[in-house]
Amino acid sequence: MKGVRSILLLVSVLLCFSLNSASAKRYMMSIHTTSSIHMQRQHFGKMKVSFLKVGQGDATLITLPNGQTMLIDGGPYEAGEVIIQKLIEKGINHLDVIVSTHPDMDHIGGLIPIVEQMPVSLVLDSGKTYSSFTYHTYRNNIKKRGIPFISVKEGQYIPLDPHVSIQVLNNGKSKDENNESSIVLKIRYGKADFLLMGDADIRTENEILKQFDVHADVLKVGHHGSYTSTSETFLKKVDPQFAILSYGSRNPYGHPHQSVVRRLKQRGIMIYGTNKRTVEIETDGEHITMGASGLMPLLK
Repeated sequence: MKGVRSILLLVSVLLCFSLNSASAKRYMMSIHTTSSIHMQRQHFGKMKVSFLKVGQGDATLITLPNGQTMLIDGGPYEAGEVIIQKLIEKGINHLDVIVSTHPDMDHIGGLIPIVEQMPVSLVLDSGKTYSSFTYHTYRNNIKKRGIPFISVKEGQYIPLDPHVSIQVLNNGKSKDENNESSIVLKIRYGKADFLLMGDADIRTENEILKQFDVHADVLKVGHHGSYTSTSETFLKKVDPQFAILSYGSRNPYGHPHQSVVRRLKQRGIMIYGTNKRTVEIETDGEHITMGASGLMPLLK
């Protein structure tokens, strides 16, 4: 019953909150105030972020300090079973939230078997519709399972953990192209900031820069490292320590593009790819652990 009440509360909050609402601002101020006080008094659990190896596609699993789970995209269809097995290995038999960043097959295809086989409490979507068979199958499966389905708003916060800020920096409202409709998320736990770009392009990056603080310690690079994303201007503002490239080996698109890799290297950013393995990150809000690389201080 506690889990059901939590999801009902989350749905209610998401339906009511927007960037300009006073209630949303008060809510987030209370989170940051509470988090600041408690971080000084005690050590919280870790937030775990897994950039999953799904071939040419995107899938990111986040386990919050309070145990809530969020899966952002599911890669192509064939990755669905791989992700389910990965969840089982991690002891996860239920997803609190699925976030579908946009309706491209390499992002929502794997969500089809996941929704069919695993309990899911809530699906958050960009609001961008699409005419593909994959998209309609994805939507129909959600409807058949009776899973609440909400289109997020730009600027909205997703209140899954009182000590973690999750904000939507872009959605699919009034967007013509799938990639520019990508949900972009900024996630903050203590001093650790993550920026997850979906397939957002340079035009979307420029719009985000006008409205939001994009600085992050970890950047999930937009559109698998395509030349259509990650401009020099944007990268300068984000100023990450680590960059994650989600792509499949020998893909036909030339991802990641050498111009993007060059920009990352020129700024001294540590680059990790999902082409060979899942990239695992943990943070206690003070430090970041990158897989077997060890503890790294957050200095920025």
